[in-house]
Parts: sequence; structure tokens; C-alpha cells
Amino acid sequence: MKKRSLVFAWIMAAVFCCAACLTASQNPPADVLKAAEEGLQPYLNKIPVNELDQYGFAQGDTLLAATLGAPFQLHTITPAALEKFSAGTPVGTILTPTSLWYFPVVLAGQTRAVLVVDQLDGKWQAVSLGYAPLAKELGAIRAQWKAAQGYNPVLAVVFQARQYLFTVPEKDANNLTPITSARQPAAKDSGSDYAVLAQAADVIAKLKPAVQSALKESK
Repeated sequence: MKKRSLVFAWIMAAVFCCAACLTASQNPPADVLKAAEEGLQPYLNKIPVNELDQYGFAQGDTLLAATLGAPFQLHTITPAALEKFSAGTPVGTILTPTSLWYFPVVLAGQTRAVLVVDQLDGKWQAVSLGYAPLAKELGAIRAQWKAAQGYNPVLAVVFQARQYLFTVPEKDANNLTPITSARQPAAKDSGSDYAVLAQAADVIAKLKPAVQSALKESK
């Protein structure tokens, strides 16, 4: 009985450790924040007037009023991690942090676009602006799982499946929810679509065939 208790305690400690590490990884270095702040307006100024809608904005929007939201450090789930995954494995253990930081660009209370910061040649800098459909979903996720309530959703991607996902480590260690951009354009950051979290085992079972197919096609 004592041995079982010790094993259970070790498992729970590992789970909490994963959650704490994931939450800590969401805090960007000062250089990352500086790069985002310095890169936002230059990128906004580059948007052609006739392409504003492609970047999540509209005619008449005052882009100078756009601000940066709390960033997500992008994590990836590799094909190897997918293959090794088994039901009950904490999601945090299959996530690998990348050097990419996704900053939501907020205007008039809505998440409109994403500013991406990466480290190039040893220097942090803004490298792209866009991802309007993803930006809307990130706004919805943050509206549902609020930092003020102690939640810090973690953003992940399976590149081979072209699928973004998120996990809420503070909720439990086994949730992993696909991010969809299929909501109606008129939908706002209500977060209602993400109130129910998916189970990692179910999601990964569906991702594996897509990843295996993509890997075969690349050979």
C-alpha cells in the first residue's frame, strides 16, 4: 500500500511539474517583448489598403490603436512524440517549445491578427503578421480560459497535419483540443466553442493517420 502511495505521489508531482513548466514557458524574455513592440506598427503600416480584410482588419480601422495581447510560445508535437504517446501520458511531456512567439494583435476589444516573433541570427525580431482566422480563435480561447481565473492556455501545432491545438494545463494534464477556424465570420471572442476540452488520446488517434500520410508523401 505504501509503495502504491509513493508511486501515485510521484505521478502527481510529475503532472504538476509539467503544468508549472508549461505555464512558466508562456512568459517571454524582455528581448522578445521589445521585438514585438518595435515590430508591430512597421508591419501594420505595410498592409495594403485593399488587403486589410486578409489581415483581420477593415476599412476605417485605426491601426495606430492596435495593441499586443499576452503572447503564446508555440510548441510542436513531433511525429515521434505522437507515435510514442499512450493514453494517460501528460500532454506537457509530448510538447516541444519552439523559438516562435505568437502575439495577438488586439483592436477595439477583438483579436484581429497575430504578430510572430522569432530569433534570427541571435536576434529577436518580428518576422510576420497575419493569421487572421487563427487570431480569432486565440481570442475565443483566451475569453473562455481567462488568465484572471488562473488559466494559461498553451498553443501547439502538428506541422505535418497542419493542425493547431491548445491545452489548458491548469485544468488537467490530459486535455488537448484542436483549434478550428470554421466558425462564422460574425462570431466574436465569445469563447463558447472552447468551453469543452477534448481528450488528448482521442485527438492524437485522429492525428496519427494524417501525419503518417504526410510523411509518406514527403518521401
